[in-house]
Amino acid sequence: MSMHGYAEKSQFRELIEMLYNAEANGANMYYVMAYLAREKGWDDVAEACCANAAEDAFHGGRYGAMLGKGASDEEKFWKMLLGAYRLEAGAEAQLREICAKVRTAGEDALADEIAKSIEEENEHARRLERVFDAHGIRWKE
Repeated sequence: MSMHGYAEKSQFRELIEMLYNAEANGANMYYVMAYLAREKGWDDVAEACCANAAEDAFHGGRYGAMLGKGASDEEKFWKMLLGAYRLEAGAEAQLREICAKVRTAGEDALADEIAKSIEEENEHARRLERVFDAHGIRWKE
């Protein structure tokens, strides 16, 4: 049985929404703490925070699916993932524009930090390309 959308009609919908938001916010806060820990050279703390963040993000995904977010229908699922892919694949150009704007304003340190995400965003796209290829999903336009 799929739990997709189950909570939409449940008497516990508001509770599931609260859990969804708490997990999403918790994941984000763990990632903030991981970033700050890395700045301090506390790699073990950063690693623990990243692991907790990933699990909390997955918990949020569970509750989100219960609320009907995402797409459980196979065709809609792949279409949704292709949409995410296009965002990832287009991120470099957008981030470079943002970096240029920030640099023009004299905020080089801030632009340098933003730029650090570019290669990771490109890897997100490549990772999805590999998944699409493995499942026979056309992703090239």
